[in-house]
Amino acid sequence: MLRMPTPAVVQRRRAIRAGMGVLIVSLLGATAARIYVLNVAHRTPEQVAQSSRQESQILSRVNQERVRAGLAPLKFSARLAVVARGHSYDMALRHYLAHRSPEGIGPAQRIAGEGIAYKAAGENIYSDDFRDLKDLAAHATAAWMSSPEHRAAMLSDRFITTGVGVARSADGMIYVTQDFVR
Repeated sequence: MLRMPTPAVVQRRRAIRAGMGVLIVSLLGATAARIYVLNVAHRTPEQVAQSSRQESQILSRVNQERVRAGLAPLKFSARLAVVARGHSYDMALRHYLAHRSPEGIGPAQRIAGEGIAYKAAGENIYSDDFRDLKDLAAHATAAWMSSPEHRAAMLSDRFITTGVGVARSADGMIYVTQDFVR
């Protein structure tokens, strides 16, 4: 029996089929790995809420102040972070700095509107025109500590849970919201 050489066209087709097979197996493996990681890996609340570095730093500084005052650190709530971030984005988009939106919706209504049950609620807000966010946490907490009302909310033993949200407006203003609940 004589072996005939395989034509180049047939060799290319076989190579393409083999490459496609490897690609399909790789994609299936990557998909299975992603599903496994999403279902098995335990993510922190910060990861779930996708907290920014600035939001995490503000929470850390606020908790440092609470510990210095002899209080327990606040627990992070991903749901409260979403509420706080939403208010910061609203202020950034509509260029206002207030606890109540232009429609009159306050922190308690925003928190309850997300289905968060609470016995006490509070909020701190801050705004500045930083270009560099590196020192935002230090400036925001220092401003809150120098304001009697904000300091009282930050260091209140009534609150045990918090969420922080930061947003930047198109003109560069930074808006920070921290919501507290018990």
